[in-house]
Amino acid sequence: MSDNLIHIENVNKTYVVKGGDDVEVLKNVSLDISNNEFVCVVGPSGCGKTTLLNIVAGLETFNSGLVQMEGQNIIGPGPDRGVIFQQYALFPWMTVRKNIEYGMKYLNKYTAKEKYEISDKYIKMVNLVGFENFYPKELSGGMKQRVAIARAYAISPKVMLMDEPFGALDAQTRAQLQEDLLRTWEKEKTTCFFITHDVDEAVLLASKVVIMSSKPGQIKEIVKIDLPYPRNQATKLDDQFNVYKNHIWDIVYKMYLEVNK
Repeated sequence: MSDNLIHIENVNKTYVVKGGDDVEVLKNVSLDISNNEFVCVVGPSGCGKTTLLNIVAGLETFNSGLVQMEGQNIIGPGPDRGVIFQQYALFPWMTVRKNIEYGMKYLNKYTAKEKYEISDKYIKMVNLVGFENFYPKELSGGMKQRVAIARAYAISPKVMLMDEPFGALDAQTRAQLQEDLLRTWEKEKTTCFFITHDVDEAVLLASKVVIMSSKPGQIKEIVKIDLPYPRNQATKLDDQFNVYKNHIWDIVYKMYLEVNK
């Protein structure tokens, strides 16, 4: 039996533009994502990274190809996929705890006591103890993103889909959340599919990095990151880290130059 959780095969996606030329966003994209794997996707702006994530999330359709989770076609959103965007999308009228419990409310399988215990677990995991009854307006950007991460994990998804979740944060907060996410991933063993523009971030987090080219979006190369876990910011000092980073950056930068000729 295959250990592939997500199977993407020859996916094509074109946006129809009224009164203009259609835009081919993805062309013959094929990718397998295994259980417990941490996959990061990098590439120039407009290469279809977010579109691909939204297709896996069931938030967008595609023109042709195959997208499956555990052998079943993905036809829409589902609780087996937790989605985290760059914008936190928290409910401003709900406390931290109520935001985290929100998704469980619609699964109809948890008692109030169980929801409280699960939210408690993830509040501790994302280091928000003491902030349970705070509202989003009372939190920093990094804390809001911790709430979003906890809310996604609370429904016990099989895969976490993250679209540049740390892109709007300052460098220090971003570095801290990268390490927090790595610790959470190592503990929970939930598959992660993570979009980023930051090559350093991709190499630090990923077990493999998918490099996409644009116009239209295609997979240029897949790089296996053979660095031991656990990892932290000190991992960036490793010689092999820099070998991976320089190799990936060289490919991405050359594509950037081609796009901007």
